[in-house]
Amino acid sequence: MNLDDQMERCALEYCKRRDFLPFQCTLCHKKFCLEHKDLKDHECPFQFAEKKAVQCSKCNKVIQYLSTKSEEEVLKQHVCEQVKKEESKCPQCKVRLNEVNKYECKQCHREVCLKHRMQEDHNCRRINQTGCCILM
Repeated sequence: MNLDDQMERCALEYCKRRDFLPFQCTLCHKKFCLEHKDLKDHECPFQFAEKKAVQCSKCNKVIQYLSTKSEEEVLKQHVCEQVKKEESKCPQCKVRLNEVNKYECKQCHREVCLKHRMQEDHNCRRINQTGCCILM
């Protein structure tokens, strides 16, 4: 095992020092040696960027970002948990599923509402056309 393969180089162009445990900048996400770990030492392009925050109107989550991005761009990239919950619907009747009315079929692993929990009610993939279960 070669030790050089386990070491990483400092991202600063004129340094390139090898290090076992490099420091990763929290703003530019590049890795640096001990000497260049501080923002001013590696001249981080984001060192003067302001930290801002915006609140999502759907899930009320506060999203932190740097002033180098626009508020609209940050909100577009945000994956809202509320939207994920709304997307979960029964494939048969299109009723929104939640923790109370959701059932996962043990055969096909599809999530359906309680009304369609029986295999024949949700067109289970494990049942063939004659109505008999497929043996595996």
